[in-house]
Amino acid sequence: MDAARELRELRRIERWLTVNDPELAAALSAHGTEPRTANRRSTRLAVDFLGAACVIIGALIGLFMFVFVGVLVLMIGACLHATCRRRRRRGAISP
Repeated sequence: MDAARELRELRRIERWLTVNDPELAAALSAHGTEPRTANRRSTRLAVDFLGAACVIIGALIGLFMFVFVGVLVLMIGACLHATCRRRRRRGAISP
């Protein structure tokens, strides 16, 4: 599809949605949406702390399962950190 045709199709879908479900259309077009709670700084730090605690406790008491779970939680924390929306510094290379 070319860009003009895609824009016409999007406008048609928006008009249909506005007529059939105005509440949903207003919610989707709202600019001040509430922040995503799953990726707040406090959540990311809590996940990091939990993962590090599991790795340390597992290493101290010798349970490989704790270490394994801790590494998985740390990987989840790394994904959360990588996908967070933070302000870019000037001069930073954008992907």
